[in-house]
Amino acid sequence: MSNKTVIAVVGPTAIGKTKMAITLARHFNTEILSADSRQFFKEMEIGTAVPSKEELKQAPHHFIQHKSIHEPYSVGDFERDALELLGKLFQQKDIVILVGGSGLYVDAVLYGLDSFPDVQPEIRAKLNRELEQDGIGGLQQQLKKLDPTYYDKVDLENPHRIIRALEVCISSGKPYSSFLNQPKNKRPFNHLIVGIDADRQLIYDRINQRVDLMMKAGLLDEAKNIYSYQNLNALQTVGYRELFEYFSGKRDLASAIEEIKKNTRRFAKRQLTWYRKNKGIHWVPFSIEKTTLIKQVENKLIQMEIPKIIYVMGVSGTGKSTIGKLLSEQLGYPYFDGDDYHPEVNVTKMASGTALNDDDRQGWLEKLNTLALKNLDTGAIIACSALKEKYRETLRKEIAEQTVFIHLTGSFELIKQRLDARKGHFMSAALLQSQFDTLEPPSYEIEVSIANEPQAICQEILAKLKTWKLP
Repeated sequence: MSNKTVIAVVGPTAIGKTKMAITLARHFNTEILSADSRQFFKEMEIGTAVPSKEELKQAPHHFIQHKSIHEPYSVGDFERDALELLGKLFQQKDIVILVGGSGLYVDAVLYGLDSFPDVQPEIRAKLNRELEQDGIGGLQQQLKKLDPTYYDKVDLENPHRIIRALEVCISSGKPYSSFLNQPKNKRPFNHLIVGIDADRQLIYDRINQRVDLMMKAGLLDEAKNIYSYQNLNALQTVGYRELFEYFSGKRDLASAIEEIKKNTRRFAKRQLTWYRKNKGIHWVPFSIEKTTLIKQVENKLIQMEIPKIIYVMGVSGTGKSTIGKLLSEQLGYPYFDGDDYHPEVNVTKMASGTALNDDDRQGWLEKLNTLALKNLDTGAIIACSALKEKYRETLRKEIAEQTVFIHLTGSFELIKQRLDARKGHFMSAALLQSQFDTLEPPSYEIEVSIANEPQAICQEILAKLKTWKLP
């Protein structure tokens, strides 16, 4: 697995993505790539909420106002340029931050774009003329006829998306949707997506407040300066279209401002719909504290490098529960004590000083394997003895490549001394010796001595996990 990672910060408009991206960039001493498709353009500063000069000073930013609205710049162009820049940055950085509310542009960097057939320029020109002369309604109806599947999910108020779909339909004779979600080449870097979540009313309140601040900052004059270019693709954007209607006399200024707020709220809703489809996003609350954010992100980065299922094994008295719980706190994986899953008959047998045989353990081991399978997506730390290879085979069933055993080791004398210091334990010397006699140390485990303090043991395990590989 690559040791280079893109951390993408996503979320609805006005939620604070820039602030979070800067926090992460400063913590990891790295740089930020903007994936906001409208912040690319020099002429659109206020209406696209370009980071302030103070924010830009806090961390190096890329793809901010580097193009003019008169220069065609597609998502494919951005994908190419972003990957080229990442290749350069990764020569010096292990982590780079990607931030933006344009889901398609974020996905283009992280996953790649679908492959489409070439489009004849005259088809695109004809569709743009139809848009200019007759408006977007006729194009919407064409798309509904040629590709009802894409019609049902596309933003019908986005002429660029509609024209793009139509030109592919007309050029290829196939629905645009038939080219979507094809297998893509894996990127040479890992990625972690952090999504900012908030109550919908809070999002809407922040949007309304932002629009008011934009108007005070001079959005009206900014829009007026580019009004004569209103048919350019870059200007088919919320915040500008509504003011263009005001300039053309179609509505008054007050209703234009309210329309900006309404359309921005709709845009935020579409953004969330896009992101919710991605089950791999790590969502954090809007109000998250900086230290909590950093800890969660660092935990997620560690989780990307290590197996999902961690069994903490060893004879009784090695501190499996203590170490398991500490690892759980460090990694954010849920912790499970394997002893809690023993049937009552096993508990009674052990309390009487009688060792469990293989038949006694089989059902218990299968139950722990099922527990691991259920937690494969989130990860799990499970404490259990796992003394024999046949036991570990049951525990690893169907998940061997996602499983690691942490073998806590110590001398008989040390462990007996620790057990004697415990209140209420029922492990006799003879029973402990039987565990030592039964133990078959695995050849593929991470072995750690229990002679050190628990925190030191935990740090040693974490360091070894990052470099561990299944033989």
